[in-house]
Amino acid sequence: MLQNYIIYDWISFTSKIHSHTGIIDLLGLSDLKFESLKGFYGYRDRLYYDGISIHYNGRDDMGVCVEMSGHGCRAWEKYGTADYDGLFAEILDNYSDDSNKRQMNITRVDVAYDDFTGVLDLDLLCRETLSHNFVSRFKDWEVISGNKGIAVNHGSKKSNVYIRIYDKRLEQKVEDILDHWIRCELQIRKECALGFIMLNDTIQHKYYSVLNNYLRYVDPSENTSNMSMLHTAQYWLDFIESVEPSSIFHKPADNYDFTKLYSFVNNQLSGAISTYIDIVGVPQFLTDINNSRKGRKLNQKYVSLKNEYDAHGNNILDFLKERGVS
Repeated sequence: MLQNYIIYDWISFTSKIHSHTGIIDLLGLSDLKFESLKGFYGYRDRLYYDGISIHYNGRDDMGVCVEMSGHGCRAWEKYGTADYDGLFAEILDNYSDDSNKRQMNITRVDVAYDDFTGVLDLDLLCRETLSHNFVSRFKDWEVISGNKGIAVNHGSKKSNVYIRIYDKRLEQKVEDILDHWIRCELQIRKECALGFIMLNDTIQHKYYSVLNNYLRYVDPSENTSNMSMLHTAQYWLDFIESVEPSSIFHKPADNYDFTKLYSFVNNQLSGAISTYIDIVGVPQFLTDINNSRKGRKLNQKYVSLKNEYDAHGNNILDFLKERGVS
């Protein structure tokens, strides 16, 4: 069974003292080949690699803007320094409350708790939310249901802190691989993002200190009308105490494995592949695929997967046999 962990899942910051190539050096990604694309947010250009965007060539006072999505954070952890504390220290060393003197700034930090063991019961949280059995600093809350499962959200998407609790397993379409994957995510922006990285503590304590400051589920059985006086519900305490400090930060790096390749090929490409083979036949299909790859560099995640097969090929063959593929 996978271990529950907390990860950084989005980082955005700006710098007026680094060039776009200087940012690459800062992140330790000089060995990667970034793709040149059109920029956003008033920047004319952007360098991109697997969820990492570096926007540049804006106004002289804009500097560069860096965005690392969840995939980008995983790519940084695999190919770069993944030194979050060092990056945050660099930003704080060059930050000033005076905007005219500010050289670097953090604009967004997302921190996510991934539960694989069943600590977070999403159905229970939905019921308790609808029954208003929680204490929150937010005015807004919602319970939503759709083809990606149910979710509980606290706060506004426009606010500086937004809490999302949802079924990551359904969102990522890995129901056939994982039995349980619930994510409790903090989206932290602007001055709150700055306040988060200023906290001199472990990612665990920073995550829970923010969460506890904004949201707490309570036991409604006590006889009081003052919600803030109610004791914290045991299931919420179990969640808060579910990960040991020594193992709370997980560096998952590239989580692409054969099960995801198998699911992608069989669930999303099977129709196209089957039709192509029906038209040209298997030999021609294999020839065409081989020819299409000539002169093209294979994505690093597939290179890593091939290396994994070389080392653990029997495990992958066992995976296929379990699914009736010989």
